[in-house]
Amino acid sequence: MCKLVLVVRFSIVYRLFYQPTKGGIFVFHILIPAIAVLTVIWFVKSYQQGTPDQRKRLVVGFLFAIVFGFVLFMALTGRIHYIAAIVTGLLPFVRRAVPLLRCIPFVRRFVKNVKVEETTKNEGSDSSKAAGSSSSIMTRAQALDVLGLEEGASEEEIVDAHRRLMQKCHPDRGGNDYLAAQLNQAKDTLLS
Repeated sequence: MCKLVLVVRFSIVYRLFYQPTKGGIFVFHILIPAIAVLTVIWFVKSYQQGTPDQRKRLVVGFLFAIVFGFVLFMALTGRIHYIAAIVTGLLPFVRRAVPLLRCIPFVRRFVKNVKVEETTKNEGSDSSKAAGSSSSIMTRAQALDVLGLEEGASEEEIVDAHRRLMQKCHPDRGGNDYLAAQLNQAKDTLLS
């Protein structure tokens, strides 16, 4: 019974996509590109009229729909094994990238600090120049922010937070030198 269902299913797919005299040319060469063009037109109009939050959701949904449509097309045409081969080939790279995901909050904080420094440098006032020259000195508030602590943290809490974060972001464990230096500087600032 199961073989009969599979044979019927594949014969329908064959007729739709490969048999040119029974509508295969229509579906493959006319209908699919027409649907793609209409979808892109709809996406552009919706993107232009949406708010930034709606645009973000629209882009994520559109990318999901593209991936889903591609996988569905590959499955219906019997070429899903290509996707399996690509995923298998990417697994070692994804496995190495996972430890870096733990450092994303620090990377965001670093990018935010760089943007703040650039805006203060672009202002051109004397006070911003003085602040820009002393940017290597970390304030107590910045140190608390880096270690994720609140004002009044004990020495033990500072050391524990430093140890915990350093285990995640040490250069030997997939982190980078900048993050490790920021953690060390924050600990030194709070303990001095």
